[in-house]
Amino acid sequence: MATRHRVYLVPGFFGFTQMGDKETERIAYFQHVPGLLQQRFKERGIDADVQLVASSPTSGLEARARDIFREMARTADKDDAALHLVGHSTGGLDARSAVSLRMAQEAPAFVKRVRSVVTVATPHHGTPLATFFHQGDLGKTLLRYLWLFTFLTLHRKAMPFRAAVLQACYRIVLLGEHAKLPPNLFNQIARLTADLSESEREELIQFFSRVGEDQTLIRDLMPVSAQAFNANTADREGVRYGSVITGAPPPTLLRRLSPRLLLPPDSLLYGIFCFLYGKSAPLSPELKIPERTPTQTQALEGAFGRKFESWSDGIVPSRSQVWGEVLHVATADHLDVMGHFDQPEEYISWLKSGSHFQEKQFHEVWERVIDFMVGRPPA
Repeated sequence: MATRHRVYLVPGFFGFTQMGDKETERIAYFQHVPGLLQQRFKERGIDADVQLVASSPTSGLEARARDIFREMARTADKDDAALHLVGHSTGGLDARSAVSLRMAQEAPAFVKRVRSVVTVATPHHGTPLATFFHQGDLGKTLLRYLWLFTFLTLHRKAMPFRAAVLQACYRIVLLGEHAKLPPNLFNQIARLTADLSESEREELIQFFSRVGEDQTLIRDLMPVSAQAFNANTADREGVRYGSVITGAPPPTLLRRLSPRLLLPPDSLLYGIFCFLYGKSAPLSPELKIPERTPTQTQALEGAFGRKFESWSDGIVPSRSQVWGEVLHVATADHLDVMGHFDQPEEYISWLKSGSHFQEKQFHEVWERVIDFMVGRPPA
């Protein structure tokens, strides 16, 4: 009898899977990924389900590992399927934590059925960007302001002002669409918030309230914290570990002057990306990267060149993302591989990085992930 498989997709920072009830206005973390995986499994004749795992938005890694237990418990015991965890960014650390011996006493029995853990753009050795936001509690302050802004914007008492402002933004979005301007993240946010149902409003308020209460995750992603995490989070015997590495071209003046990036809002988004790239500090002495295998180094050099150590995906230094077998190295920013890249109308980029990541590269990434989980198809 053929083996049945169940794949759990674990999101990164903010931990949501989707926001919004209406499909046309929904903001999805894994954009197009579940559908692609289901399609490819079906084409290969593999019996597999794909599940999304929501977790605490900005709580620490241990709390998020327990969230994985709770979410998996809803479906894992339906049958004896082989289980696979795929975590993006912080979600990769959550996945490693959930199957580790450190969490064994709390782990449900089904965790022993996990056969593979795939990490995508994951800060295994931390990211200096977290240190930047942790210093002086800058990150905590920004997240609390985000929570306060969201609460005041969405709360019922602010409805008249909220409605007027959001409807004005929505009209600007419609004008842009009429002028055939490429869609972007601002469009998605305006669409989502312009006509919120009562349940959507309450859901968003609750979500950002949790952000306002706990920001431990920023500290846990610092390189010094990652060293302690790795020392205490040994890989589980019998589980295969693979990683997808991402890196975008380092920002240059020439790229800043690219016609595609000169006009707002793309110019604003690229400016944010350049700022984040600099603060991710790929060459920072903070990063304590263990010696790589020749195969791992060859994979990085083959994609990024000999100066790969200076590459980042805008959030996580590329060399910090290596864990286990390197499945694929993609020229992509941190969110491209989640389906958020420049290819209107089907895909909407959340970062503007000049990576030129497209649908072909998107399919290549997830084809390698499937190969690792269930084996390559016959030639």
